Amino acid sequence: MYSQQQHDGGGTGVSASAQRGSVWVMELHGELDLAFIDSVERATADVLRLFPGPLVYDLRHLSFADSLLVNHLLATRRQRPVGLIGANRYVDRMLEVTGTAEVLPTFASPEAAEAGLTRAG
Repeated sequence: MYSQQQHDGGGTGVSASAQRGSVWVMELHGELDLAFIDSVERATADVLRLFPGPLVYDLRHLSFADSLLVNHLLATRRQRPVGLIGANRYVDRMLEVTGTAEVLPTFASPEAAEAGLTRAG
């Protein structure tokens, strides 16, 4: 079982990252744009090396995101199933406009994400 946690001190970027059941949940905080996408990409790369299962991005504490996040999520999805928790209006709108809502499902909780992403596997 994997249980590594990473914290960046609660600022913008990845504030927590840990296995929850059969998925890995990464909590994102703050305003995610060009200045902070690198920290999310590095944290995701670490998880992809460490953990073989689906990734879930918890967006409940994300106050803003631009298309860089959607691009990152799609790139990650090429390697693993990806789910979202707590997508906000920015992310919802980007998923709608880009037509990616079908491939980046949103769930109400980590438990719902785990059930939805591991059901087919």
